[in-house]
Amino acid sequence: MWPNARISVMGGEQAATVLATIAKDQKAREGKQFSEADEAALKEPIIRRFEEEGNPYYSSAR
Repeated sequence: MWPNARISVMGGEQAATVLATIAKDQKAREGKQFSEADEAALKEPIIRRFEEEGNPYYSSAR
């Protein structure tokens, strides 16, 4: 496997966007607001985690 390869099904940005959309829809159903700051706070750790755990060396070390 190439050192710059990723083993994730999708990239971190895409996964974070999907989860943010779900959270936004859930908040809308509850009648609550989901601000851009909320979205950024939700996305940042997801993207970081995908970048770290999508690395083939991370996976093969487990």
